[in-house]
Amino acid sequence: MITVADIVVDDFKDLFVRDFKYAIASGETVSIYDCQKDYVMDSDITRAFNEATINFNEGLFSDDTQLKMMFLYLAAHYLVNDLNTATQGMGGASSFAVSSRSIGGVSESYSIPQWMLNDPVLGAYATTRYGQKYISLLKPLLIGNFVVEQGATTPW
Repeated sequence: MITVADIVVDDFKDLFVRDFKYAIASGETVSIYDCQKDYVMDSDITRAFNEATINFNEGLFSDDTQLKMMFLYLAAHYLVNDLNTATQGMGGASSFAVSSRSIGGVSESYSIPQWMLNDPVLGAYATTRYGQKYISLLKPLLIGNFVVEQGATTPW
């Protein structure tokens, strides 16, 4: 079975080929530093991997494909949060999913399901579409997941 240490930046780019604009590797026609505000760099993905590793339980997944996909969705969530924070700079404010907004005669409303709101960890993942997908795929794996250990109340 693979571990998160076996997952590389190219795995992320392969899964999310249409989702992000990636910086051109150094030595190509465009300097990374000229486009870093508009493009995702490998270092951004690596940082998201490091963040996702903190909150990822490899023991929940039954095979390599499932583990890899779930880790990449969690990493994408952290990447989007990092990119949003970076574009806002020091004056940025955090926000959760929109619950209601009106402009003129147009309005929109979203609500986070109550089971997500009640969970202090999963609720934070609801702020990005990647986090929402991660939650939707993870939720069934969290139901009835327990381990039985043999033990005794007195020493032998």
